Amino acid sequence: MRSLRFSFVLLALLILFNFGDGNAKMVISYHLSWQKPNSHFFNLEMTVQNPGSDATEFRIPAWRPGRYIIQNYSKNIINFEAVDHTGRTLAFQKLDKDTWKVNHGGVKEITVRYQNYAYVLDAGASYLDDSEAYINPITLLMYIPGQEMLPVSMRIKKPDDWKIATALDADPVSGAFLAANYHELVDSPFLISPDFELLSFEHDGAIIELALQGAANYNRETVLEDIRKIVADQCKMMGGPPFKRYLFMVHLMPYRIGHGVEHKNSTSIVTGPADFDDPVFYGRFLGVSSHEFFHVWNVERIRPESIYLPDYSKERYTSHMWFYEGVTSYYDLLSLKRSGVFTKYQFYAGLERSINRLQRTHGRKVTSAAMASWNSWATFEDPPPHTTISFYNKGEILGLMLDMEIRQRTNNQKSLDDVMRYLYDNYALMNKGVPETGIQSAVEYVVSQEIGQRSSFAAFFADYVYGTREIEYNAFLKTAGLELSEITDPEALPVYLGLDLRGDDKETTIRRVAPESPAFEAGLDQKDVLMTLDGQRFHKENQDLILRQYNPGDKVSITVIRREKLRHFEVTLGEPHNTEYIIQEISSPASLQVSTRNSWLNDGTELNTK
Repeated sequence: MRSLRFSFVLLALLILFNFGDGNAKMVISYHLSWQKPNSHFFNLEMTVQNPGSDATEFRIPAWRPGRYIIQNYSKNIINFEAVDHTGRTLAFQKLDKDTWKVNHGGVKEITVRYQNYAYVLDAGASYLDDSEAYINPITLLMYIPGQEMLPVSMRIKKPDDWKIATALDADPVSGAFLAANYHELVDSPFLISPDFELLSFEHDGAIIELALQGAANYNRETVLEDIRKIVADQCKMMGGPPFKRYLFMVHLMPYRIGHGVEHKNSTSIVTGPADFDDPVFYGRFLGVSSHEFFHVWNVERIRPESIYLPDYSKERYTSHMWFYEGVTSYYDLLSLKRSGVFTKYQFYAGLERSINRLQRTHGRKVTSAAMASWNSWATFEDPPPHTTISFYNKGEILGLMLDMEIRQRTNNQKSLDDVMRYLYDNYALMNKGVPETGIQSAVEYVVSQEIGQRSSFAAFFADYVYGTREIEYNAFLKTAGLELSEITDPEALPVYLGLDLRGDDKETTIRRVAPESPAFEAGLDQKDVLMTLDGQRFHKENQDLILRQYNPGDKVSITVIRREKLRHFEVTLGEPHNTEYIIQEISSPASLQVSTRNSWLNDGTELNTK
């Protein structure tokens, strides 16, 4: 019965779009195959029935959600051609690097064919060899501008013994994968191989699947149980799973890599070196899994207005990626604690790493979280040194600060959890994107409704989101009975120079000079070739050994080669940068601080849910 029902649905869609109002409607379908996997070329066909007019434009996306930078997917396309239903070749012209215009004279059906080179194995690209095909459709599939909301289907020709893992459902009769529109299709990656292992469990009526590609020593029961805890915690907070089936696609690699990309009903994760007996690796694996799963709500359903139904041909700016990515990072760590996968001390350690990272980043004094979000399109790859920040990093800390501030103003009756649910109810479930003012408005609404009077967060957002005010961490952490303390690292160098070096004992160059550092004030510059310090050969391999001979305030002479000339610089060494920040629980907390911490971390109390 299920097979017949799917077939009738597909038939009804075709009838509706061809005959529903007496006019022929456009129908779009794709076919993907490959012949020589060692060529790394996919063969693509896109068939359009009833294209209308006399010419049709076909476009490959210029970017993909999840990485907000203009890509160059068209560079991988070769052998583009177009034919009508009789096989007659149709003329086309290239309008720009991403767009092909096919002149067809209004025929009833056209098919465009091309090959796409796929030889990057990470979570955001596509890949083909003789062991697997990983398909990230947005990197491969063209679309017709203005027709992105039409239903689409895709058939895949593969070796008989290869399996397919994807969040999309396939019609059991035709085998085509069906999507409500182009946006849904390209947000649904495919893993195709003969040997991935598929694990699954059920939660609250939904199926959660894990497709594990690659050899590793994982314990199935342990992995499933920890993922189950994470899923249960986040679904509880957000009111239940908003899907019927969700897929974790995980590539387990033998080398160092870590990359995850969110999709509406799935995620793609590439991680390694895969050693599940190593607690550091396993912690990273659980962290990225928690992060990508929280994107089910934050950015996949709670979406900024600018990318709600995006135009893939150009930049789509928002100043709030700190919220959609950074606050997701906050919740991925918090969820690991709340679910019982991490202890509270592991949670504190994760916050410490984020705080230390931000405080060591000079760009925090230059670029705000909002501006880093807006500028990601331009500065993602190679920003000027020491001028920017990671909106993931600053956003995670902003999530902590907002959570503490909301709890403080409402005597722990409301939290950032309530803001997330408000955004989900009032934007995601209403099928609309969040405007640029929507995050601040949501925070103010949740707090104001609780305390019965207007509570403005204008100063908070002006100082910390749109501005670069230094963070007074303890003003926020005290809400949960915590404090940030400074400790001295005894292994740190006794002096500060401020050089980031690259190379070896044969040749060392200066990669970066820290602003406001002794080296910067003395005039040293990036790309200088390091030669000597006080007459001693000075390079990356011996820098620590040599600098341990000096004290703060000592003057040293550094010789470099700059533009083929020998240069000498006098440098006054600075005080050591040996401060680490740690989070501790205060010794005599008030009862409200204890209850706040307990409800925040799910220690001995139930979370406030819907």
